[in-house]
Amino acid sequence: VPIIADEIYEDLVFPGNHFYPIASLTTEIPVLSCGGTTKKFLIPGWRMGWILIHDKHSRFGNQLRQGLNSLAQRLVGPNSITQGALPQILKNTPKQFFESTIHFLHANALLAYNALKEMPGLHPIMPSGAMYIMVRVVMEYFPEFESDLHLVEALVSEESVFCLPGKCFQYPGYVRIVLSVPTDMLKDALNRIDNFCHKHYRSLLPNKRQHNIEFERHSSLVSYRVITEFKD
Repeated sequence: VPIIADEIYEDLVFPGNHFYPIASLTTEIPVLSCGGTTKKFLIPGWRMGWILIHDKHSRFGNQLRQGLNSLAQRLVGPNSITQGALPQILKNTPKQFFESTIHFLHANALLAYNALKEMPGLHPIMPSGAMYIMVRVVMEYFPEFESDLHLVEALVSEESVFCLPGKCFQYPGYVRIVLSVPTDMLKDALNRIDNFCHKHYRSLLPNKRQHNIEFERHSSLVSYRVITEFKD
């Protein structure tokens, strides 16, 4: 069974982590590795990508290669200027560009993570790479919203901040925040998210059950001792 590997983020790995191509882990199983400029250069509008065929034992044969070539020519998207410039872009883009991109995204990821983890009802996941951060929203703390989609709609309406709801990825209860915006803009967005969370957060109070009430009288004074047990 061949493997189709989505490796679009292969060059967006933060310090301390390492990317291992799927094809480097096997010499027997054929692999189709999908990549592109969208994430590597932070330019999704170019719609320029490719498929690398790793098939050391020629299990795919010519038919698959011909099919992929035909499919690539039928898809509408990239313009001819970008297609013509792509070889030079891949060959001559200085290494410093990618290093500065990683540094910028990593700094924004740390900024977002440290800010979000202090906000009530949110649990961010520090990414190992890529250009966004996933944040768990404990929906029980936001009872007025039916889902992460409903919460995101309210966030846009009230604070003009858009996060992609996890529902889009079959990952309900999460939101995705993009890190490729300028740092000042990200700080502003984080402040607005913080305001939103404090406005809508509702603490989960434990269920109270009163087990016994005793009345004690001391020297004509009436005191009430309420023995209450709290259970989650």
